[in-house]
Amino acid sequence: MATATRSTDETMHQREPYVTHPMEHVPRLVLSRHVSGDRLLDRVADFVNRLIGSMYLFVAITFGIVIWLFAGNIVGFDRTPWPLLLTLLNLPQLSIMISLQVSANRALAASDARAIADHETLHAIHELAKMQIQILDGQNQVLELLKKAHPMPTGQPG
Repeated sequence: MATATRSTDETMHQREPYVTHPMEHVPRLVLSRHVSGDRLLDRVADFVNRLIGSMYLFVAITFGIVIWLFAGNIVGFDRTPWPLLLTLLNLPQLSIMISLQVSANRALAASDARAIADHETLHAIHELAKMQIQILDGQNQVLELLKKAHPMPTGQPG
């Protein structure tokens, strides 16, 4: 089973240009913006991702809660602040949870694209290393032939 998988992988990689011509491979820089789409929903997802994941929103909500707790009693719009405050804070949680999943999916897509680019580069480097080893083996064979054809006199270092 392992040999069948290996031969299938080798056959698949033989068609890839970074394997057949590793010296022509140019590493790719993959950023999140390269993976994000250009459609309206993609731009909305990017905006929500930046908004929900920002420290500014965290600080604004924290200050809002503190002000609500103190101002509710002082101004008188909420004498028992916890029930209404918790209700209002729980309302957006479902959409925030969904936006976090969308953000995770977008990060996963960017990570996958980076992994593929890294794999291509590492595979090209591996092929170049194999070429270097073949060249070094050839040089060793030539050196052995030269040593046999022209043996060193005894007493000389070599």
